[in-house]
Amino acid sequence: MGSIEWKGAIWESYASSLTIAELLTTLKGFGPMELLRFEVPDRFKGELNLCLCDDGRKEITLYHLEVCGKKGCGLGREALRWLRHIFRGPVFIEFGDPPDSSTGLHSSTPFWLKMYREGLIDALDCENFCLQPHAPIEQLEQIQQHIESVLGKK
Repeated sequence: MGSIEWKGAIWESYASSLTIAELLTTLKGFGPMELLRFEVPDRFKGELNLCLCDDGRKEITLYHLEVCGKKGCGLGREALRWLRHIFRGPVFIEFGDPPDSSTGLHSSTPFWLKMYREGLIDALDCENFCLQPHAPIEQLEQIQQHIESVLGKK
């Protein structure tokens, strides 16, 4: 499996074995939909699906994002801005791992809801709820209340 450095990150295919040329073609938006791993050393890393839409836009579905270093320092936001910038498309979040069995939520759910509110992600798909682009404020408030009640925060 090949890997390539492109736009400040190390990229590699996640589910197939692309050649370096095929990987670069996919990253530039001319190849088929692919599952990819990326890492910006000492900043963040993750797994995503990059898809070219019929209208020429790229959609990014992020399954995993991990910041390297201290959390809460803005690296998650930086990663989302970076992805939006290099691919110039909407960012959708789908969790690649199961939620915590005691709460039914992922520990990062409050963060993702905040990123949705800030406009850094366009959709959020969880086991308990799904936020599509431009969700009504009432739906956001209802989800926020549910998260706070489950996690015991006020």
